[in-house]
Amino acid sequence: MGEFDELVALDGVLMAGRIGPDGRVAEHKSSAWYIENPATAQMAQGFCAAITMLLNSMAYAVDMASQTTFSQTSWLPVRSWAFTGGDCSIAVRGDRFVVAERARLGSIDQLSRLAGRGLT
Repeated sequence: MGEFDELVALDGVLMAGRIGPDGRVAEHKSSAWYIENPATAQMAQGFCAAITMLLNSMAYAVDMASQTTFSQTSWLPVRSWAFTGGDCSIAVRGDRFVVAERARLGSIDQLSRLAGRGLT
C-alpha cells in the first residue's frame, strides 16, 4: 500500500497526491466514492498551482522589502499552506497535497500534518 492509499483510506480524505515541479499533479489517489476523472485532477492542479504561485509572489515581495531594511528574516521558500471553505479543505506541504471534507475533518492543522506525513 502506497503513501497516498493510506491517506485516502482515512475518514473524510477525498484526494491525496504529489505536485510536480511544473505545478501539475504528478500522481494522486482518490477515495472510493470520490469521482475519479480528469476534471477532478485538473481542478486540484489549477487550485494548488494558482495559490502556490500567489503565495510565492507575495513571499518574494516581502522578502525583497525586508532585504532593503537589512532584515535577516525571509519568507522564502514557501513550504506549506492550507485553505478551508465551503465543504472542503486542502493542505499543501512541500510537494504533497490532501483534500478532505471539512465536516469530517478534525481540524485544518490535522490536515496539514497529514499532507506533511513522512517529510522531514
